[in-house]
Amino acid sequence: MENLKKMNKKYIHIGIIVLGIIFIFLSAFHENIWFDESYSVAIAKHDFGDIWTITGNDVHPPLYYWMLHIVWMIFGNNVIAFRLFSVLAIAILGILGYTHIRKDFGEKVGILFSFLIYFLPVMCTYSQEVRMYSWSCLIVSLLAIYGYRLYKNIKEKAELKIQNKNLILFGIFSIAACYIHYYALAVAGIVNFFLLIYFIKNRKDNTKIFRNFIILAIIQVILYIPWLLYLKGQVAHVGGGFWISFGVSTFVEIPSFQFRRQLDTNFVFDANTIIALVAAIAMYVYIGYRMYKAKKEKEEMKPGVFAWVLYLLVIIAVIIISLLMKQSILFARYLLVITGLYAFGLAFFMAKERRKWITIMICAVIFILGCISNITNIMINYDNSNMKQIEYLKENIEPEDIIVYSNIGNGGVIAAFFPDNKQYFYNGAYWDVEEAYKAYGPGMETIYNYEDILKDYHGRIWLIDSENCGLYNEFPKEGTKTIVEPMEFKTKYQNYIYTIVLLEKE
Repeated sequence: MENLKKMNKKYIHIGIIVLGIIFIFLSAFHENIWFDESYSVAIAKHDFGDIWTITGNDVHPPLYYWMLHIVWMIFGNNVIAFRLFSVLAIAILGILGYTHIRKDFGEKVGILFSFLIYFLPVMCTYSQEVRMYSWSCLIVSLLAIYGYRLYKNIKEKAELKIQNKNLILFGIFSIAACYIHYYALAVAGIVNFFLLIYFIKNRKDNTKIFRNFIILAIIQVILYIPWLLYLKGQVAHVGGGFWISFGVSTFVEIPSFQFRRQLDTNFVFDANTIIALVAAIAMYVYIGYRMYKAKKEKEEMKPGVFAWVLYLLVIIAVIIISLLMKQSILFARYLLVITGLYAFGLAFFMAKERRKWITIMICAVIFILGCISNITNIMINYDNSNMKQIEYLKENIEPEDIIVYSNIGNGGVIAAFFPDNKQYFYNGAYWDVEEAYKAYGPGMETIYNYEDILKDYHGRIWLIDSENCGLYNEFPKEGTKTIVEPMEFKTKYQNYIYTIVLLEKE
């Protein structure tokens, strides 16, 4: 009978993984991109050396862009391939619930972990961003898993061979974390520090593995030194003024991140926000209660507590750095990087619930919120409006035409789709972005006055404007004629607005 129950749980777990993978892929088969994604698409075509240099002038490390370049080498400039590559990371993360979490912490924890990874409302949105978040989440989770296994190896005096295997895997994911996102770098630093303290305390009985850990730490430092110069420059760039702000919305988005679908632009305290915040607070209260019960009944708590402490320490570290820099770098979207830790802590304490109806009720609420999130994604992502502006340009643009824009948001999207046409980003605000925006090169150049375009050019000019036609209104009209009056295109995806004008300079 016991073996039958285990088999049933095994098949339930596999079923959740299969359904979960289908679920997160449902809304991912589209070519829409917004500005951040356009940067990824544009930089993917550059070689490894150029990616290193260009992203060094942006605000992220290069590993994800290197990975995306490999995808580009295989599939070309294919947005759907790039997007599915992102979803693949979360698909693998959910599978870890079966291959790793189940083995280390039991079937119930493993099942709940896989369920949460696939059905938390935020996952079906940010799992498919053509950005580094999903792969960062996977790498951080693997880093934590092998860090914990290493800790258990020492505690249980495992064979040196097993210890070294876990040490090597921990080292690989640790340095990968450092090179994929700065929140992941924070996790790697904290976990390495905790392990170092633990190794020092137990060094007398573990001299060989302690020595190997020190060697690994030195290797990690050496491997990260080449990036430190760029890191210093990025810190100075962010400290000089960054787009992330800290306000009332931060106090809502940070605690409710995993229960919200969309967190980027135009924060609105609407019904969806309230539902997400209430659900998140209710979950925190419940987990607090489960932790109290576990402590009272003297149950094992360390793994779940450590996961959430690590999650909170990253947030605290980011807040401290923000205060030191006098510029916020605390941003809800970046929390996807550490959501694997959050999901594990949640699964670990939910698994201690002995009343099945409560577990079923919590999972049902999460599943319903996840479905609402995904249905919304499907309706937005597959809306007919999203690619009209791209289709229009593809039908009408000629190889010799040039493109001009002053809004890099919608301009970046155009740059990613039309890399073969010469383009100019008019940087009237004099942002310090010229080196970072070489990601869009060589087709796109950053300019600071219109004369750089017009003095020697004769031919057709496409203006990619926003809804207020600010670019069209200020663009020099002498010697030009308007061939196509302003045409407006509104997209459901990220609510972008494109106003397209065609001029001809004699």
